[in-house]
Amino acid sequence: MTADSPLDLSRRGVIWLDGQALPIEPTGTGKAIARLRDERLVVGGGSRAQVLAAIDRWYRREARQRIEPLAGIEGRRLGLVAKKVRIGNQRTRWGSCSTSGTLSFNWRLMIGRPEALHYVVVHELMHLRHHNHSRNFWNDLALAFPDYKKEALWLRANERNLLAWKPLI
Repeated sequence: MTADSPLDLSRRGVIWLDGQALPIEPTGTGKAIARLRDERLVVGGGSRAQVLAAIDRWYRREARQRIEPLAGIEGRRLGLVAKKVRIGNQRTRWGSCSTSGTLSFNWRLMIGRPEALHYVVVHELMHLRHHNHSRNFWNDLALAFPDYKKEALWLRANERNLLAWKPLI
């Protein structure tokens, strides 16, 4: 998957993780839960709405498990500390940084490639230093994440599909 290659998210019966399609395997029994097992998402029983809710919860947990440690590692490297990390389902943005130091991230970053997620984490951390998009912000971001333009372009090229994606089950 290159910076200019669009992600085709139209496949039925799969979830997307790190830019890769993984099959959904319904068990048809038990509580509506979702767990990653052997390169597939195993989903318990329940109604369609319950299964979709379980997949949503799984994505949010997965996002938290990846983004919190990455924000910590990158924050230490950059000398920046977030007070809190929040995972949401923003409809128009990938992340944000509040003036109180809370970093918020869209769980849909998990669908795309890991490099794009990494870029957004570093971008939002930089807002702890610069609460704007000034020249100083972009200069510091370029030093902290030299490939930021490539990842920003990839996100822009795939934004509509990523933000609109829902599992087709």
